[in-house]
Amino acid sequence: MSASAPDRRRIAGFCLLAAAVLYVVGVGLERTHPAFAWLTAFAEAALIGGIADWFAVTALFRHPLGLKIPHTAIVPRNRARLGRSLSTFIRENFLDEQYVRDSVARFDVATALVDWLSRPTRRQALAQRLAAAIASALSAMRQDAARGFLTQALRHQLGRLDTSRVLASSLQVLVAERRHQALLDDSLARLSAWLAVEENQERVKHFITDTVFRLFNPRVMGREVSLNRLAGWLIRERIVEQSAQLIQAVSDDPDHPLRRHLDTQFARLIEEVRSDPALRDRLDRLRDDLLANERLADWLGAVWEDVMTWVSRDLASSDSEIEDYLERFIGWYTDSLAEDAAARQWLNDQAQAVIPPLVQRSGPHVDAWIERYLDSLDSDEIVAQIEKNVGNDLQYIRINGTLVGGLIGVIIHGLTTLSLLAVG
Repeated sequence: MSASAPDRRRIAGFCLLAAAVLYVVGVGLERTHPAFAWLTAFAEAALIGGIADWFAVTALFRHPLGLKIPHTAIVPRNRARLGRSLSTFIRENFLDEQYVRDSVARFDVATALVDWLSRPTRRQALAQRLAAAIASALSAMRQDAARGFLTQALRHQLGRLDTSRVLASSLQVLVAERRHQALLDDSLARLSAWLAVEENQERVKHFITDTVFRLFNPRVMGREVSLNRLAGWLIRERIVEQSAQLIQAVSDDPDHPLRRHLDTQFARLIEEVRSDPALRDRLDRLRDDLLANERLADWLGAVWEDVMTWVSRDLASSDSEIEDYLERFIGWYTDSLAEDAAARQWLNDQAQAVIPPLVQRSGPHVDAWIERYLDSLDSDEIVAQIEKNVGNDLQYIRINGTLVGGLIGVIIHGLTTLSLLAVG
């Protein structure tokens, strides 16, 4: 186990004390034993180096021996400037948009996500956290104050809703890129498939004969003649057949008159919704009537409460269906993402498009937050945090300064001795 900062501080102090003891011993013995002059030179230089490094390290955080010597207690005295420098350094180097963009590109978000979710324990943990978040949100929403506020806010916003503009925009979106024609194609295909079933043809025949032709039974020779049989033949052979042909013709011809008629009707409806004051008033009255309908509101509230109760009860159970569904969905999503290279590329593209600008916009806020945080800290707290993280290395500076200083003292003493011998 590595030594802590206080332990290394004691080791550094012990080295300094040892150098002082060796110096005293060397000075006392070098007169009778000249070889101890080497010990004296080592101890003297080690003592000087250790004291100098002790002063330098101490001066970073406090005044040495309590003496307010200039340029000491550097960290507490310059904490505001250090905070600005640190925040600027982080913003300019780590929050730079290009740096973040390159980092996101190298990181490969999609692959990292697949790798992280590949373990079942992580998928389970994520599902549990999502379920807990849902339960917490539901608990907050079911409180009377929150529910009342949300209901009031929803009614207020719906009451200000421009229904004609919203409806016109919705229809415009439907018409855009001929989506309404695609809807027509799908409807025609379903209707054609439905009419192709003989049982459904019988239903159409019986419906028309029972509701229409039964009303027109002529009398021949004083007797009523039923047209049901004739109607059934006409419906099966003519109406159904003609309907199928019409459906096929509309499906095959992108410029069919029925399609043009549909385009015209949609355009007319959109224009009426946008510009007809009477229709706008009717839509607004319908909106206001729905919002003012207390029975409808009570019914919706009861349904909502029942749903919330079931969801809350399920999330609180040990075998939650919702949590199990979330876990299975996460597993399905992970497997699908792992097999779909295009989806992974899309996810990486989205990350590169969203994350760098977001970080860039957040840079000044991060900068200001770092400055405010450092300004809020007490000087002693800042010193304690820095010493906690770099204190060990600082104590090594003192230890190394003592030992290296001693070695340099020996070298200088050796060079001095050699020079005296050369002169003599």
